[in-house]
Amino acid sequence: MNCQKCNREMNQNDEFCGGCGSKLKVSTKTAPNSCPGCMNEMSPNQTHCQKCGSSRSVFREKEPTQVSAADSKSSKLPGIIFISIGLVVIIFALINFKITSDALNTDPNPGLGLQAVMSFPIGIIGLIVLIAGLVFLSASSDKP
Repeated sequence: MNCQKCNREMNQNDEFCGGCGSKLKVSTKTAPNSCPGCMNEMSPNQTHCQKCGSSRSVFREKEPTQVSAADSKSSKLPGIIFISIGLVVIIFALINFKITSDALNTDPNPGLGLQAVMSFPIGIIGLIVLIAGLVFLSASSDKP
């Protein structure tokens, strides 16, 4: 075994390098019956090493988790809600603009002009919410 920092030869039981003094980094992939902390031989029924006290379970690699269909649907739900809200806001802005512009033709009320102009920022906000929903939905579909 070699030191990761200075590449000097080290004994299996060394905790620190004799050349540079750096702490030995132990690989998490160990033999099934050896301690992941000090590489000491362990019996299969031991949960802790008798030499260094390391727990065998602390160093075990985690099993890949399976994503159920229910988890997948629930992770897409916020994206779907954002898309729906964005579409509703855009449709509201378009309808509001159409109604107020038609009303401006018959009534020269300056408040109607402001209401028609405000339809554009409302539509932009709806578009932003729609895009956020699409981004969230595509990010949740990339997950395993």
